[in-house]
Amino acid sequence: MKSLGGRLAEKITKNRDLRKPSERSRVGMIVSWTSVVGNIFLTLLKLVFGLLTNSLALIADAVHSASDIFSSLVVLIGFLVAGKKADSEHPHGHGRTEYLAGLVIGMILIAAGGAFIYSAYNRLAGEVIATPSITAIIAVIAGIILKESMYYFSARLGRLIDSDTLVGDAWHHRSDSLSSILVLVALIGGYFGLYALDAFFGIAIALFIIYTGLKILRNSCSRLLGAAPADEMQKEIVECAREIEGVIDAHRLEVHDYGSWKVITIHVEVNGYLSLEKAHEIAQKVEDHVCSRFHCKTIVHLDPVEEPPAPEQ
Repeated sequence: MKSLGGRLAEKITKNRDLRKPSERSRVGMIVSWTSVVGNIFLTLLKLVFGLLTNSLALIADAVHSASDIFSSLVVLIGFLVAGKKADSEHPHGHGRTEYLAGLVIGMILIAAGGAFIYSAYNRLAGEVIATPSITAIIAVIAGIILKESMYYFSARLGRLIDSDTLVGDAWHHRSDSLSSILVLVALIGGYFGLYALDAFFGIAIALFIIYTGLKILRNSCSRLLGAAPADEMQKEIVECAREIEGVIDAHRLEVHDYGSWKVITIHVEVNGYLSLEKAHEIAQKVEDHVCSRFHCKTIVHLDPVEEPPAPEQ
């Protein structure tokens, strides 16, 4: 599974400059469409066998896979919006629509999880009994293999183009495969007459769906409210600025996240005795250097430091 996803990722990115926005968009579209098609197939597969075997756990798992379709569509929309030009009403583009969609997805997941908990309660009361089969068990195993392959594929490409969005979508695949493992245990238990396992694992998966929904809600709200980027990214930006000759230090970093588009503001310390022309040249180099690495708009504020020029020898 790992080697298959890795080989496909390497083939797609071979001899490509992944720093180019067009290449990032191409990779993002490939991963997004792959995720959408794969999740649709898995949703139908689990739903059909869940209904045929009357397995609540398998039907709940089908809903979880269906939620991954929406998350993959969010990724797809995000990359489509990234190529849309800014306008007078939205000078920084429309990338935050991705986070608005995330709010909707989170609420849908929470509602679906609550509905399955109610159904599981009725099942524990003995109203419905699952009749699992070997065929359903094989279908779940096939789904786990496919989801793990999709995880390695998305995660590998996400890291290659430095996209947290694709890496996050990859973890949706991984979470789906983990929940499918719970379903597999429930189906095997039902095959040997332990029917209560289906309801118990249905509740477990429903709680996992609710947890996922709450996590999506939290992350989407946090980004809409202007959450700071990860410490690793902040350190990398500061180090990137320090690489320019003439920069003494860099601090007071701010990253404004607009989805696929970001605006970075950073204060750069330079020798206060430099000419205005030379200081401006350093600032321009910092902006170009940061922009080329992070594909964003960069604003540099110069802070003069009282550092007299070295005496002539």
